[in-house]
Amino acid sequence: MSAPTLEATIDAMLALLLVEDRALGLEFMSDAILIRLPTTRRIAERLGVPHYYVLPLIGALEADGLLTRAERVGIRTTPCGTSRLFERIDEGYRDEAKSLLGPGLYTLLLASSRGEPNL
Repeated sequence: MSAPTLEATIDAMLALLLVEDRALGLEFMSDAILIRLPTTRRIAERLGVPHYYVLPLIGALEADGLLTRAERVGIRTTPCGTSRLFERIDEGYRDEAKSLLGPGLYTLLLASSRGEPNL
């Protein structure tokens, strides 16, 4: 069994949110939108690897400033992480996201994640 890549881990997160759960937990702040992410155990389960394979990858994303982890609170993106995740959603999960959020909200969230002015 080989360790998953960072890209595969991000895809697993998005597949869990947009395909399997069909739910996207958003937190709105005055200056940012954050996305609640699945637990590391669920990500590992989706990838078919032991939990400890995913932990260093999540740690790398945290070290890069793309997400934060808090005990008993969970994993969520940072504002920069939201932007990167929405780029990935737009590349590979656009239809699923539009189906879940509706085209109008999807467009607004994508524009916001890119730092575009309010529409």
